[in-house]
Amino acid sequence: MEYRISRIIQESPRVRRFFLDTGAFDFNPGQFVVLTHPDLPFGQNQRSYSIASLNSKQEELELCIVLNEKGSVTPWLFQKKVGEMLDISLAQGTFNLKNEGNSGPIVFVATGTGVAPFRSMIDASFKNSDAEVHLVFGNRIQEDILYRDHWETLQLENARFHFYPVLSREEALNCHFGYVHGIYESLLIGQTDARIYVCGWQDMCKEARERLKLLGFNRKQYAFEQYD
Repeated sequence: MEYRISRIIQESPRVRRFFLDTGAFDFNPGQFVVLTHPDLPFGQNQRSYSIASLNSKQEELELCIVLNEKGSVTPWLFQKKVGEMLDISLAQGTFNLKNEGNSGPIVFVATGTGVAPFRSMIDASFKNSDAEVHLVFGNRIQEDILYRDHWETLQLENARFHFYPVLSREEALNCHFGYVHGIYESLLIGQTDARIYVCGWQDMCKEARERLKLLGFNRKQYAFEQYD
């Protein structure tokens, strides 16, 4: 289906938020859509992007996309303007919330645009459970922290939400310095009934999987979505 671009927001130097005039768009929190480039050969013309909308009741579908200068799709996409059309699929994917009745803490771990699907997943977590919700979000520098105002406001307004921004290349006020692994590991000590969702850079996901196994968590307790 083709939809009109209704808004574009420059979220950070290399990331843009694209809003599509879809009306209410049916999706489960954590799913993605497939965008098709009309001028590339089959097999090279499609890319998957996580849905960044808060919920399916919104009148616009939001995608949060990082520019890959060497790629074949995002340089073309970043030339698009409001009013132009994009061809996207229905919602797909199984990176969804599981065991929602469990009262243990829910820990979300993201790097970069891997935080996009967590917007709807975190929103749904508050509606479907009484669990404490933690977001550990790793980036290189402060200007890369996507949706920072949203997360900080949510932390002020909801006592069950806890936000941990982590920076690997600069020290900053109210941010942890280093990498995400030490932060989520400290949150999971003694939390045998926790659920963990990890989304982001491939190397981070690989290391997180190994660390979670060493902590004693099993595949029913965690889920991964990775990209590079």
